[in-house]
Amino acid sequence: DFSFSDTLEILGSSGIRRVLQNHLRSGLGEMKNSLCKSGYLRLVQKYCPRLSLSDLQPWPAGVRAQAVSPDGKLIDDFLFVTTPRTIHTCNAPSPAATSAIPIGAHIVSKVQTLLASQSNPGRTLRAARSVDALHAAFNQ
Repeated sequence: DFSFSDTLEILGSSGIRRVLQNHLRSGLGEMKNSLCKSGYLRLVQKYCPRLSLSDLQPWPAGVRAQAVSPDGKLIDDFLFVTTPRTIHTCNAPSPAATSAIPIGAHIVSKVQTLLASQSNPGRTLRAARSVDALHAAFNQ
Protein backbone atom coordinates (compact mmCIF):
# COMPACT_ATOMS: atom_id res chain seq x y z
CA ASP A 1 0.00 0.00 0.00
CA PHE A 2 1.19 3.50 -0.78
CA SER A 3 -0.19 6.69 0.71
CA PHE A 4 0.80 9.91 -1.03
CA SER A 5 -0.30 12.04 1.95
CA ASP A 6 1.73 9.88 4.39
CA THR A 7 4.75 10.15 2.11
CA LEU A 8 4.47 13.95 1.99
CA GLU A 9 4.17 14.07 5.79
CA ILE A 10 7.26 11.88 6.20
CA LEU A 11 9.27 13.92 3.71
CA GLY A 12 8.28 17.04 5.65
CA SER A 13 10.46 15.88 8.54
CA SER A 14 13.91 17.49 8.65
CA GLY A 15 15.27 14.29 10.23
CA ILE A 16 14.07 12.13 7.34
CA ARG A 17 15.50 14.56 4.79
CA ARG A 18 18.88 14.35 6.55
CA VAL A 19 18.71 10.54 6.63
CA LEU A 20 17.99 10.51 2.90
CA GLN A 21 20.86 12.92 2.28
CA ASN A 22 23.31 10.91 4.39
CA HIS A 23 22.29 7.48 3.10
CA LEU A 24 21.13 8.20 -0.44
CA ARG A 25 23.75 6.02 -2.14
CA SER A 26 23.10 2.93 0.00
CA GLY A 27 19.33 3.46 -0.23
CA LEU A 28 19.46 3.63 -4.02
CA GLY A 29 21.66 0.52 -4.04
CA GLU A 30 19.11 -1.36 -1.95
CA MET A 31 16.30 -0.30 -4.30
CA LYS A 32 18.35 -1.34 -7.34
CA ASN A 33 19.09 -4.74 -5.82
CA SER A 34 15.42 -5.31 -5.03
CA LEU A 35 14.47 -4.54 -8.64
CA CYS A 36 17.44 -6.17 -10.41
CA LYS A 37 17.85 -9.85 -9.57
CA SER A 38 21.23 -10.19 -11.30
CA GLY A 39 22.71 -7.28 -9.34
CA TYR A 40 21.50 -8.80 -6.08
CA LEU A 41 22.89 -12.19 -7.14
CA ARG A 42 26.38 -10.71 -7.64
CA LEU A 43 26.17 -9.21 -4.17
CA VAL A 44 25.15 -12.44 -2.40
CA GLN A 45 27.57 -14.58 -4.41
CA LYS A 46 30.36 -12.94 -2.40
CA TYR A 47 29.08 -15.02 0.51
CA CYS A 48 27.79 -18.07 -1.35
CA PRO A 49 29.40 -18.34 -4.82
CA ARG A 50 27.29 -21.36 -5.87
CA LEU A 51 24.01 -19.43 -5.85
CA SER A 52 22.30 -18.94 -9.21
CA LEU A 53 19.40 -16.79 -10.41
CA SER A 54 17.04 -19.75 -10.03
CA ASP A 55 17.91 -19.89 -6.31
CA LEU A 56 16.50 -16.40 -5.77
CA GLN A 57 12.77 -16.39 -5.17
CA PRO A 58 10.49 -13.40 -4.59
CA TRP A 59 9.61 -12.78 -0.96
CA PRO A 60 7.59 -10.05 0.71
CA ALA A 61 9.64 -7.17 2.03
CA GLY A 62 9.97 -6.84 5.77
CA VAL A 63 8.89 -3.61 7.38
CA ARG A 64 10.69 -2.24 10.40
CA ALA A 65 9.81 1.05 11.99
CA GLN A 66 12.83 3.25 12.59
CA ALA A 67 12.87 6.24 14.89
CA VAL A 68 14.80 9.22 13.55
CA SER A 69 15.94 12.23 15.55
CA PRO A 70 15.31 15.75 14.21
CA ASP A 71 19.00 16.00 13.26
CA GLY A 72 18.75 12.87 11.08
CA LYS A 73 20.35 10.30 13.37
CA LEU A 74 18.84 6.82 13.43
CA ILE A 75 17.76 5.91 16.97
CA ASP A 76 18.86 2.30 17.34
CA ASP A 77 18.07 1.85 21.00
CA PHE A 78 15.16 2.45 23.33
CA LEU A 79 14.00 6.03 23.53
CA PHE A 80 12.06 7.20 26.57
CA VAL A 81 10.53 10.67 26.71
CA THR A 82 9.47 11.82 30.16
CA THR A 83 7.11 14.64 31.05
CA PRO A 84 6.16 15.65 34.60
CA ARG A 85 3.28 13.12 34.54
CA THR A 86 4.08 10.54 31.87
CA ILE A 87 6.76 8.27 30.48
CA HIS A 88 6.56 7.45 26.78
CA THR A 89 8.42 4.58 25.13
CA CYS A 90 8.95 6.08 21.69
CA ASN A 91 11.27 3.47 20.23
CA ALA A 92 11.38 -0.20 21.14
CA PRO A 93 13.51 -1.99 18.56
CA SER A 94 12.99 -5.67 17.95
CA PRO A 95 13.50 -8.08 19.57
CA ALA A 96 12.09 -6.00 22.40
CA ALA A 97 10.43 -8.97 24.08
CA THR A 98 13.83 -10.47 24.94
CA SER A 99 14.53 -7.55 27.23
CA ALA A 100 11.00 -6.81 28.44
CA ILE A 101 11.77 -7.36 32.14
CA PRO A 102 14.86 -5.10 32.23
CA ILE A 103 12.93 -2.48 30.27
CA GLY A 104 10.07 -2.75 32.75
CA ALA A 105 12.52 -2.31 35.63
CA HIS A 106 13.96 0.76 33.90
CA ILE A 107 10.49 2.25 33.48
CA VAL A 108 9.63 1.47 37.11
CA SER A 109 12.79 3.28 38.18
CA LYS A 110 11.75 6.30 36.07
CA VAL A 111 8.27 6.19 37.66
CA GLN A 112 9.82 6.17 41.13
CA THR A 113 11.90 9.21 40.23
CA LEU A 114 8.83 11.00 38.87
CA LEU A 115 6.80 10.16 41.97
CA ALA A 116 9.58 11.30 44.28
CA SER A 117 9.54 14.70 42.61
CA GLN A 118 5.76 15.19 43.01
CA SER A 119 4.49 17.82 45.46
CA ASN A 120 1.92 15.62 47.28
CA PRO A 121 4.02 13.44 49.63
CA GLY A 122 1.07 11.32 50.81
CA ARG A 123 0.06 10.37 47.30
CA THR A 124 3.70 9.90 46.35
CA LEU A 125 4.30 7.52 49.25
CA ARG A 126 1.23 5.39 48.43
CA ALA A 127 2.13 5.27 44.75
CA ALA A 128 5.79 4.58 45.50
CA ARG A 129 4.82 1.56 47.63
CA SER A 130 2.89 0.05 44.73
CA VAL A 131 5.76 0.83 42.37
CA ASP A 132 8.19 -0.80 44.83
CA ALA A 133 6.12 -3.99 44.62
CA LEU A 134 6.35 -3.89 40.83
CA HIS A 135 10.07 -3.20 40.96
CA ALA A 136 10.59 -6.13 43.35
CA ALA A 137 8.69 -8.41 40.97
CA PHE A 138 10.88 -7.30 38.05
CA ASN A 139 14.05 -7.95 40.03
CA GLN A 140 13.17 -11.53 40.99
